[in-house]
Amino acid sequence: MTIFSKLKLLSGALALLAIACLPIAAQSKTPTKQEKTNLKMVMDWWRIGLVASHPEAADKYLAKNLIQHNPNFPQGRAAVKTLLSSRPAMNPIPATLPPDRTPAKAFAKGDYVVLIWEREATDPADPSKKYKYNDFDLFRIANGQITEHWDGAMKNAPNGAGRE
Repeated sequence: MTIFSKLKLLSGALALLAIACLPIAAQSKTPTKQEKTNLKMVMDWWRIGLVASHPEAADKYLAKNLIQHNPNFPQGRAAVKTLLSSRPAMNPIPATLPPDRTPAKAFAKGDYVVLIWEREATDPADPSKKYKYNDFDLFRIANGQITEHWDGAMKNAPNGAGRE
């Protein structure tokens, strides 16, 4: 084998190694300043708006024309404010999320923030048993506000039974 062939083989092997390592390098990348800001904003919204039920927080954190992908919930910021107004507000607002309202994982990637929840439910096959599962909330951020929301919700039954 000539030196040229050996160099070609070595450079090809190094290129393959570099390509194979790209996904690992991308996953271990530290969040950007904007991703950290987006994650903090969503966590503040969750704590102040949803956990402490302060409807005025919607004006700060949610876009007026919020797109809601949950089939059980109407579109827009006003719908969220109406829901929060029907609940008693928590005062003072907690400085941190209570453990039972804290996501198991939370991260940001670009304009998106993901919250992953650990849940437990009664096993429909055996009501004497429980099983664990995961749920999620996904937010898209634009212009410093939450503009879109997805979660694992399916359409509720007419009697209100179904996912909370």
